[in-house]
Amino acid sequence: MKKLLFVSLLATSMGIVSSFSLQAQTFKNGDMVGNLGVGFGWYGYGYGAKSLPAFSVSLEKGIKELDFGTLSVGGIVGYKHATYAWSSSYDFSWTDYIVAARGAVHADLLKVDKLDTYGGVAVGLRFQSYKYYDFYNKSASTSTAHPLFAFYVGGR
Repeated sequence: MKKLLFVSLLATSMGIVSSFSLQAQTFKNGDMVGNLGVGFGWYGYGYGAKSLPAFSVSLEKGIKELDFGTLSVGGIVGYKHATYAWSSSYDFSWTDYIVAARGAVHADLLKVDKLDTYGGVAVGLRFQSYKYYDFYNKSASTSTAHPLFAFYVGGR
């Protein structure tokens, strides 16, 4: 069931992305771009761990021309889920959601007409829920919020 859900989400995401005109160009003041992201993060708990890719949606708008590029601001939301089953006695699961503001500088570093290169920072919160069950019929669950600070680079 989970594999079917993953394949459906991936196919839908690819369909949405391919329905837009995918012509990259230099990012300018006033431009607005949206991104659908699929990441490859993995919880490193060894054999028995299963993890969906991280999914994210972001939006940003160019707000100011600088001497070396365009400044943009926007936001991002994301989702990640993983499970870990050690033998048949212990079950764990983690679900993470992120909500963050982001700012980037789009600079024409490689001097290619149809390429947008950028780098920036994201600041926000990561909400995590954790569930645990063992063969003694003990179970627990917690939900926590953590600060999020990240650097990123990319191109399109």
